[in-house]
Amino acid sequence: MLSLPPDDPAAEDTGPPQPRRKRAKHTRSRLGCGVCRIRRIRCDRARPSCDRCTTTGRKCDGYPATTDDPLEPGANGPGVSRPLLRAQSHALPMSPRELPLSIGSQAGRSLHYFQHNTALEFSGYFNSDLWNTLVLQVSRRETCVQQMVVALGLLHESFHHDHGATRCTSTARALRQQATNEYALGIGLLNSHISTQGWASLEITLLCSLLCVAFEWLRGDYFAAQTHLWSCNSIMAQWYDKKHPQLNATSLSSPSGHMIRTRLRPVSTSLVLQARSMPTSLLLPWSSAFGVQSDIQPFDSLQQARDSLDVLLADALPDTVTDRTTGQIDSERVWEISRRLSQWSQHFENYLSTSDPKELSSPPATIMKLWHTTARILLTATLRDDEGSFDSFLPEFTDTVEKVERLLSSSSTTFSVDIGVVPLLYYVALKCRHPRVRRQAIKMLVDSPRREAVWDSLGAACVVQEILEVEERGLGEVCSHLDVPFAARVCNMRAVTDVENRRIRIITMQQGPKTWNEEKVLIW
Repeated sequence: MLSLPPDDPAAEDTGPPQPRRKRAKHTRSRLGCGVCRIRRIRCDRARPSCDRCTTTGRKCDGYPATTDDPLEPGANGPGVSRPLLRAQSHALPMSPRELPLSIGSQAGRSLHYFQHNTALEFSGYFNSDLWNTLVLQVSRRETCVQQMVVALGLLHESFHHDHGATRCTSTARALRQQATNEYALGIGLLNSHISTQGWASLEITLLCSLLCVAFEWLRGDYFAAQTHLWSCNSIMAQWYDKKHPQLNATSLSSPSGHMIRTRLRPVSTSLVLQARSMPTSLLLPWSSAFGVQSDIQPFDSLQQARDSLDVLLADALPDTVTDRTTGQIDSERVWEISRRLSQWSQHFENYLSTSDPKELSSPPATIMKLWHTTARILLTATLRDDEGSFDSFLPEFTDTVEKVERLLSSSSTTFSVDIGVVPLLYYVALKCRHPRVRRQAIKMLVDSPRREAVWDSLGAACVVQEILEVEERGLGEVCSHLDVPFAARVCNMRAVTDVENRRIRIITMQQGPKTWNEEKVLIW
């Protein structure tokens, strides 16, 4: 778990005053971008867009033509260090530079795999700036980030060998071991960064933390991922509340602070949402510092709508999916969340009515509406505390299955860390007792195997198939949801998932007897 060191007060300087040093005369560099030259700051000259501009939300206007490439060997003179990775001038705007590969270099090969495969898949149905641009940009200048990227590239390649159409377990095992070794080195570099920087360069600490969460989810260690995510959000909350002890901490208004607020916090919130969407009694803490609003504000873009929905659902879902035996439902809170869900829906419809028609049917818009619908169903049923209340949502369940089927036909992604379709199908199969719709949702989970953050489609299918069998045991042919007695319906469950060994321990409770059934171990 990450922890930042307390501040060490600087020793007072009691010696005689020193004469003021004169600044050496120099010629201003004309190699930086126009924006940095106007701002009179040193440009890092990253291509195609410098980090100074992209991390502060500015549009980099590029560089003057020159025949002297400062990144060419020898351009800086002997003994002067140069950036590890060289820019490629032919890259598209706002895309990370191509990563050069050394022949036989495993690290270079893994960086290449991450850029051309992992970054694209991790974004899922959304075009994530974090994976497609930011991670690779920062990895060029921060060794701990680069080491994490190498580890993730190796592990993702291992995942493909283990889950592809033609499985190669020996190759997958070797790559996984390499990834584990590289990850251990990355953790060491991260700890060194924390011990030397403390609360300074906080954006690097938080970015590495998010990469750790992705790595642990990919290899199936949910407890470790939860620990990293908890630490990341705890540190971020302290930073927002200005409770950090160091005077040299990253400022909220600095370029690094801007990166944290506008690029890292939304991703962190999305990861929290997915962790809290799992039916578990292990509740990830949530902080009001992350933008929970009493009233939802109108949106000017899909990204604003997405960020608002993530915060709303991360705050709402634990009230609907966690262990029902842990306490009483706070009806006032549930009504308040329901009110905000309605506000979000109204603002979203207003935005779509005035935006490009293509956005209306785009995968991001579709997924956001489906997640909103699922949360609304779960929240409404929470107030009634009756499994029979889900029967009235059959039209919504049917619509969800139809739309997810279209989404699956347009995507070949097998692993992502963004919100997707697996939990949507899971909750349809869990709460919809109509035999055709329910079995169709289970079939889609099996036929389109994928991992979405904490969600494994095959593991999810295994769980809901078991619950279906518990509820329909002894009923003969089930033709309608009305054929499943309320007393037989599962109203609560606990599950412990071991993704690496593909097994789940599950215990269920039915609405009638309200006692726990015998624990079962499911393997997929």
